[in-house]
Amino acid sequence: MAGTENTNEPSALRLQVEQVSRPLLVWLTRLPKMVIPLLTIVVLAVGVLAPLPIGIPALALVLLWMVWLGYLAWPAVTPGGRLLRVATVAILALAIVMRLWPVLMG
Repeated sequence: MAGTENTNEPSALRLQVEQVSRPLLVWLTRLPKMVIPLLTIVVLAVGVLAPLPIGIPALALVLLWMVWLGYLAWPAVTPGGRLLRVATVAILALAIVMRLWPVLMG
């Protein structure tokens, strides 16, 4: 159809993010399989259990990690997988808000 964009072609932003991410992704794939999940769990536990000055940056780090991985995987993931990724990001954002709530409310 004339004037319709091809949605199968990646955007310039996606191509740039993929290009910048490629060396780190290659390095990460060389690590033992359990390192990344265990490290993620440890940082998440620190985020939930540590005092705010340590916990909030830890949770933010896990949130950014999940957003980055979700963005890169998005085109290859099923709708159910996409929903799970969005839910994970939402839960992490909610965890940050819940940790900050007592400070924000005063």
